[in-house]
Amino acid sequence: MTNQPSPYSFWSRVLYRIIWSIIRFFLVVAFRIKVSGRENERMHGRVIYASNHISALDPPVVGASLKRQLMYLAKQELFAIPIFGRIIRALHARPVNRAGYTRGALEVMKAALEKDEGVLVFPEGTRQKDGRLGEGKVGVGMLAVWTGAPVVPVYVSGTANVWKALSGRCRFRVALGRVVEPPDVSDPQERKRAYQTVTNAVMAEIARLKAEVDGKQ
Repeated sequence: MTNQPSPYSFWSRVLYRIIWSIIRFFLVVAFRIKVSGRENERMHGRVIYASNHISALDPPVVGASLKRQLMYLAKQELFAIPIFGRIIRALHARPVNRAGYTRGALEVMKAALEKDEGVLVFPEGTRQKDGRLGEGKVGVGMLAVWTGAPVVPVYVSGTANVWKALSGRCRFRVALGRVVEPPDVSDPQERKRAYQTVTNAVMAEIARLKAEVDGKQ
């Protein structure tokens, strides 16, 4: 593992922390957010946080639940929205032309990981509005194997029910699962199998978290 300097400027990191603190305070007060699995959080070095995706609120909710600064991707159109675009850019969002694991999107995240940063990804590739887990795309496995970055599976719930959460009938929850370590393989065929193996392990852990968290509600 290298010891690369942060790709974010001093003021970028300060602004991130200020906005993070405001969002975090709001999540605690308004949505009674509960975060579990803190022992699985990685505070240093390259790491991939891989979360299920049920709402447009998931990136800021998951990001504000974690103590370290993360990079994530957002649709290019969002950056044209006044104020909102500036906020997500301050939170280290990077624009992509389309959603999903395109080659360009993977390269952006790979570059961040190689600088020992943390990234937030959504393996399903798109929102699952019915709350069910979708199929995990192999991109998360590719990133992990390419860079040797461990993957922390994440399960988020409640973000699709904002009004219920505000009224106290449910709460936002973020659970961090057991870390998935990618294998160190060089053979091309073995690497391809490793991409899928890592992806399957991540999705299985998210499914376990979902059963555990939903069973307590």
